[in-house]
Parts: sequence; structure tokens; C-alpha cells
Amino acid sequence: MPIINDFFPSIPTKLAVWSIEESMDELRSCVPQSILQSEELSSRKTDGGKKGYIAARIAVKSLGIPLTDLSFTKQGEPQLPNGFCSLSHCQDYAAAVVGQNPIGVDVEAHREKIVRIASKFVHVNEYPFILSEDEIALLTRLWTAKEAVYKAMHHPGLALATQIEVAPFSLTDVTGEAKVYLADKIHRFSLQFSTFKAHQLSIAQLITSK
Repeated sequence: MPIINDFFPSIPTKLAVWSIEESMDELRSCVPQSILQSEELSSRKTDGGKKGYIAARIAVKSLGIPLTDLSFTKQGEPQLPNGFCSLSHCQDYAAAVVGQNPIGVDVEAHREKIVRIASKFVHVNEYPFILSEDEIALLTRLWTAKEAVYKAMHHPGLALATQIEVAPFSLTDVTGEAKVYLADKIHRFSLQFSTFKAHQLSIAQLITSK
């Protein structure tokens, strides 16, 4: 069963998180043949990747959105006729979020390898609050926040370590802020955080661009 939450009470935004516990056959039975026969699904090399791909679409469906309304840009970004949409999946969970403003979602498990790749996504101003005994959890939250912002920006090639800066946060925070520095503008995002079963989930939604 998915977990469905309403964030941002002033802006209609809904999130569905699907716990991937079903067999491949059970997941396949929940989506139309057009998805099962897609080249993108066929290109997934592992069963885990294929399960996540299908489960993310089931999460969209669980929000009451017909899968026929879901389409993708040439860059592979999900889109809806009315509103914005973002998808994410990892080994155990898939997530879908929809809203009226540009929005992104990312979910990831806590893994030690996040420490090894930190330099690829941590902004110089973020190190003071990231380096602690909770380093893995904090880095995972930071990674999901930046991935969510990246998806909401719809700007391929955005540099996570230099162009996206997340304001200081702790693991007890449920909201946050981020900035994207692009050309001569600063794009501001609101963030929503959730921690569950050694996983981090972040939602980013565009507030202003100046």
C-alpha cells in the first residue's frame, strides 16, 4: 500500500510513496501494456530497476491520475496536461509527487558510498553542517534535496556542487530552503524532508526566480 501525504497546504501538492514488496508479476499486472512494452523499461538492466520503474507509475496511479495523462519530454522528464510531476525510485521505494509549481522528488537509502562521492555534490558552504557523526544520513538528505531541485529546475547540466546551495538543516527539520545560481538569476526553492526506515525523501518546489 502506498503512503500518501499532503504537503504545502496552500498549494495543491500530493505525494505517494510506494513500498516495493510485490513480485514482478504482481507489479506488471497493475500497469497497462504500453508501459510494459516501453523501450525505457526494456533498457533497465536489473529486476530492481524494472520494479522501481513500474512502481513509480503505480504511485502516480494511486494519486488518482490516469497513466494516459502521464507523458515524458525528450529529456525523459515526466509531465502532465495540467500541473507538474516528478518521479523517483530506489531499491525499496518509489515516489511520485504532483503540484501546481515546478516540483521535484527524490528518495534514497542510507549507504556508506555517499561519503566517497560527497565532493561531487556538496557546496563549499554546506560542509560545516554536514560533517558530523550523522554524516551518512545528512549527506543522503542533502543529495536527495539537490536531486529534487535538479528535477524541478528542468535545466540539464546543472552542477550540484556549485550551482545548488541548500540552507543549513538538521535531521529533525522537516522543511528547508535551497537556491540555484543560474546565469544572472537566483531561483529559490522550498524543501520538505522525510526520514523513514533508513531512507531520506526530499521534495523541492520553486518559489521565486529573480
